[in-house]
Amino acid sequence: MLLTDRGALPTVPDAMRIHERTDAHLDTLVEVLWRVHADGYPATWPDDPRAWLSPEGLLAAWVAVDEGRVVGHVGIAVAGPGRMPSVTRLFVDPEHRCRGLADDLLAAAEHGAPGTHVRLDVTEETPGAWRLYERRGWHLTGTGPADWSKPSGETPMLRYYAKRVG
Repeated sequence: MLLTDRGALPTVPDAMRIHERTDAHLDTLVEVLWRVHADGYPATWPDDPRAWLSPEGLLAAWVAVDEGRVVGHVGIAVAGPGRMPSVTRLFVDPEHRCRGLADDLLAAAEHGAPGTHVRLDVTEETPGAWRLYERRGWHLTGTGPADWSKPSGETPMLRYYAKRVG
Protein backbone atom coordinates (compact mmCIF):
# COMPACT_ATOMS: atom_id res chain seq x y z
CA MET A 1 0.00 0.00 0.00
CA LEU A 2 2.52 2.62 -1.08
CA LEU A 3 1.08 6.04 -0.48
CA THR A 4 2.92 7.85 -3.21
CA ASP A 5 3.69 7.21 -6.82
CA ARG A 6 7.39 8.02 -6.54
CA GLY A 7 8.27 4.80 -8.36
CA ALA A 8 9.73 1.56 -7.09
CA LEU A 9 11.33 1.14 -3.70
CA PRO A 10 15.11 1.51 -3.57
CA THR A 11 17.01 -1.57 -4.73
CA VAL A 12 18.43 -3.77 -2.00
CA PRO A 13 20.59 -6.91 -2.27
CA ASP A 14 18.78 -10.10 -3.31
CA ALA A 15 19.25 -11.78 0.09
CA MET A 16 17.62 -8.84 1.90
CA ARG A 17 14.28 -7.48 0.77
CA ILE A 18 11.79 -4.95 1.99
CA HIS A 19 8.12 -5.88 1.57
CA GLU A 20 4.86 -4.21 2.42
CA ARG A 21 3.64 -5.63 5.72
CA THR A 22 0.53 -7.80 5.79
CA ASP A 23 -1.45 -9.27 8.68
CA ALA A 24 0.30 -12.57 7.95
CA HIS A 25 3.56 -11.01 9.20
CA LEU A 26 2.23 -9.94 12.61
CA ASP A 27 2.81 -13.13 14.62
CA THR A 28 6.42 -13.38 13.43
CA LEU A 29 6.93 -9.67 14.11
CA VAL A 30 5.75 -10.14 17.70
CA GLU A 31 8.44 -12.83 18.12
CA VAL A 32 11.08 -10.48 16.65
CA LEU A 33 9.85 -7.65 18.86
CA TRP A 34 10.28 -9.88 21.92
CA ARG A 35 13.97 -10.37 21.03
CA VAL A 36 14.36 -6.63 20.38
CA HIS A 37 12.69 -5.86 23.72
CA ALA A 38 15.64 -7.49 25.50
CA ASP A 39 17.62 -4.40 24.33
CA GLY A 40 15.03 -2.03 25.80
CA TYR A 41 12.68 -1.35 22.86
CA PRO A 42 9.93 -0.85 23.50
CA ALA A 43 10.70 0.33 27.03
CA THR A 44 7.60 -1.46 28.36
CA TRP A 45 6.27 -4.63 26.76
CA PRO A 46 2.84 -3.81 25.27
CA ASP A 47 -0.28 -5.54 26.59
CA ASP A 48 -1.24 -6.31 22.98
CA PRO A 49 1.92 -6.38 20.85
CA ARG A 50 -0.01 -7.03 17.60
CA ALA A 51 -2.02 -3.86 18.20
CA TRP A 52 1.15 -1.96 19.21
CA LEU A 53 2.57 -2.77 15.77
CA SER A 54 -0.45 -1.02 14.21
CA PRO A 55 -0.80 2.27 16.12
CA GLU A 56 -3.70 4.60 15.48
CA GLY A 57 -3.12 6.55 12.29
CA LEU A 58 -0.89 3.88 10.70
CA LEU A 59 -0.82 4.52 6.95
CA ALA A 60 1.63 1.85 5.79
CA ALA A 61 4.22 -0.56 7.15
CA TRP A 62 7.08 -2.62 5.75
CA VAL A 63 9.04 -5.67 6.86
CA ALA A 64 12.64 -6.63 6.24
CA VAL A 65 13.17 -10.19 5.05
CA ASP A 66 16.66 -11.67 5.34
CA GLU A 67 17.28 -15.13 3.90
CA GLY A 68 13.53 -15.81 3.86
CA ARG A 69 12.87 -14.71 7.46
CA VAL A 70 11.00 -11.61 8.62
CA VAL A 71 13.54 -9.79 10.79
CA GLY A 72 12.54 -6.12 10.92
CA HIS A 73 9.73 -3.58 10.71
CA VAL A 74 8.91 0.09 10.16
CA GLY A 75 5.68 2.05 9.77
CA ILE A 76 4.44 5.48 8.76
CA ALA A 77 1.64 7.00 10.84
CA VAL A 78 -0.15 10.33 11.14
CA ALA A 79 -1.28 11.27 14.65
CA GLY A 80 -4.17 13.43 13.43
CA PRO A 81 -5.45 15.81 10.76
CA GLY A 82 -2.88 18.36 9.69
CA ARG A 83 -0.03 16.50 11.43
CA MET A 84 3.24 15.56 9.76
CA PRO A 85 3.68 11.82 9.04
CA SER A 86 5.96 10.00 11.50
CA VAL A 87 8.27 7.04 11.19
CA THR A 88 7.17 4.57 13.84
CA ARG A 89 7.96 1.11 15.18
CA LEU A 90 11.37 0.77 13.50
CA PHE A 91 13.27 -2.28 14.74
CA VAL A 92 15.53 -5.08 13.51
CA ASP A 93 16.15 -8.47 15.13
CA PRO A 94 19.44 -8.27 17.09
CA GLU A 95 20.80 -11.28 15.17
CA HIS A 96 20.31 -9.43 11.86
CA ARG A 97 21.73 -6.02 12.74
CA CYS A 98 24.71 -4.41 11.01
CA ARG A 99 23.51 -5.65 7.60
CA GLY A 100 21.91 -2.40 6.45
CA LEU A 101 18.35 -3.52 7.17
CA ALA A 102 17.45 -0.54 9.38
CA ASP A 103 18.76 1.74 6.63
CA ASP A 104 16.67 -0.11 4.01
CA LEU A 105 13.56 0.01 6.20
CA LEU A 106 14.03 3.72 6.83
CA ALA A 107 14.46 4.29 3.07
CA ALA A 108 11.16 2.48 2.44
CA ALA A 109 9.38 4.61 5.05
CA GLU A 110 10.83 7.82 3.62
CA HIS A 111 9.84 6.75 0.11
CA GLY A 112 6.32 5.76 1.15
CA ALA A 113 5.53 8.77 3.33
CA PRO A 114 2.80 11.05 2.00
CA GLY A 115 3.62 14.72 1.56
CA THR A 116 6.97 16.41 1.61
CA HIS A 117 8.21 16.05 5.20
CA VAL A 118 8.35 13.29 7.78
CA ARG A 119 9.34 13.25 11.45
CA LEU A 120 10.52 10.80 14.10
CA ASP A 121 11.69 10.73 17.67
CA VAL A 122 14.31 8.58 19.35
CA THR A 123 15.69 8.32 22.88
CA GLU A 124 18.97 10.05 23.73
CA GLU A 125 20.29 6.72 25.00
CA THR A 126 20.27 5.10 21.54
CA PRO A 127 23.11 6.87 19.70
CA GLY A 128 23.33 4.11 17.10
CA ALA A 129 19.79 4.94 15.97
CA TRP A 130 20.20 8.68 15.87
CA ARG A 131 23.52 8.38 14.06
CA LEU A 132 21.68 6.38 11.37
CA TYR A 133 19.08 9.13 11.02
CA GLU A 134 21.72 11.86 10.81
CA ARG A 135 23.70 9.86 8.24
CA ARG A 136 20.51 9.61 6.13
CA GLY A 137 20.03 13.38 6.17
CA TRP A 138 17.57 13.77 9.05
CA HIS A 139 17.82 17.09 10.91
CA LEU A 140 17.65 17.38 14.69
CA THR A 141 14.82 19.81 15.46
CA GLY A 142 14.88 19.65 19.25
CA THR A 143 14.98 17.56 22.41
CA GLY A 144 12.63 17.07 25.31
CA PRO A 145 11.28 14.62 27.86
CA ALA A 146 9.16 11.72 26.65
CA ASP A 147 5.46 11.61 27.53
CA TRP A 148 5.97 8.07 28.84
CA SER A 149 8.16 6.43 31.48
CA LYS A 150 10.34 3.35 31.65
CA PRO A 151 9.39 0.57 34.08
CA SER A 152 11.95 2.12 36.48
CA GLY A 153 9.88 5.33 36.52
CA GLU A 154 12.57 7.26 34.65
CA THR A 155 11.37 9.61 31.91
CA PRO A 156 13.82 9.42 29.01
CA MET A 157 14.91 12.39 26.92
CA LEU A 158 13.95 12.30 23.26
CA ARG A 159 15.63 13.70 20.18
CA TYR A 160 13.20 14.99 17.53
CA TYR A 161 14.11 14.77 13.85
CA ALA A 162 12.55 15.85 10.56
CA LYS A 163 13.42 15.27 6.92
CA ARG A 164 12.23 16.59 3.57
CA VAL A 165 11.25 13.56 1.49
CA GLY A 166 9.14 14.94 -1.35
